[in-house]
Amino acid sequence: MAAIKVLVVDDSVVIRRLVTDVLTGDPEIEVVGTAVNGSAALTKIEQLKPDLVTMDIEMPGMDGIEAVRQVRATGSRIPIIMFSTLTERGAMATLDALAAGATDYVTKSANVGSVGQSIQQVRDALIPRIKSLVNHRIATTEPRSRRAPVAAHPAPTPVPGPPRLRPAVEPPRAGHRLYSDPRVVCTPHTVGLTQRWNEQVFGALAAGVATILAGGEPPNLLNPEALRAPR
Repeated sequence: MAAIKVLVVDDSVVIRRLVTDVLTGDPEIEVVGTAVNGSAALTKIEQLKPDLVTMDIEMPGMDGIEAVRQVRATGSRIPIIMFSTLTERGAMATLDALAAGATDYVTKSANVGSVGQSIQQVRDALIPRIKSLVNHRIATTEPRSRRAPVAAHPAPTPVPGPPRLRPAVEPPRAGHRLYSDPRVVCTPHTVGLTQRWNEQVFGALAAGVATILAGGEPPNLLNPEALRAPR
């Protein structure tokens, strides 16, 4: 995953250097630039395309609150964390920053005993929120085509149904055509003749089998008389 690109906006050289050193100490964060006031921040945001901005409130020229309004007026949804001592001493400044469109705020203590304590305070306050806000934005705005592919469910194996059986040959009915000649149509009379003919053939076959089993001479089925099986 690419490093989170952060723009640091503060009019104090000391604070800019402090925040930059703390953030660059994390391998997942890259400080891509700094700005001294709101006007410079608007230009740097357009040029550097950061993933997140830390913004001071009280700065010469354009302050942080007005800069947030200007950013949101462009339709940008970039996360902006207000990072100023004024957010601790003045509740109204904090509310104004959030109302202007700031995403979150972090207080920096005005009275810190040592540089080490200042670094630790900035690290504990900023880094977790930076990562949380950027990761949340990526998860909610990144196109689905760029997200990790979801394993597709395999298509269900079709269950074979019962075998399809060919229908038995039905006996001819009145109106059925027995031959390819369309003039030959089955009538009730021909149906009766066909049925009787079948009975005679099968009767003659049965009689012939019985004669053979009894040791007699098999009948000549080509002889029409042989088809007249005894009833």
